[in-house]
Amino acid sequence: DLVIISGNPLVDIRQTNTVDYVMKNGRLYNANNLAEVYPNPKPAPVFDWQGGGPDQGLPGLRTKK
Repeated sequence: DLVIISGNPLVDIRQTNTVDYVMKNGRLYNANNLAEVYPNPKPAPVFDWQGGGPDQGLPGLRTKK
């Protein structure tokens, strides 16, 4: 696993905030949208935290009517 950044953190530690790519288990992902870049380019799936709002029937939350 590794993280690819666009700057040099030895010159400016703030460059650690400029993550471009992330590699996990030999797969390379775009850090901005988590789309797989290598070896099988494909868009990122819809994650649990995306799209849904608090109206998903969770306990303690009202649903929209």
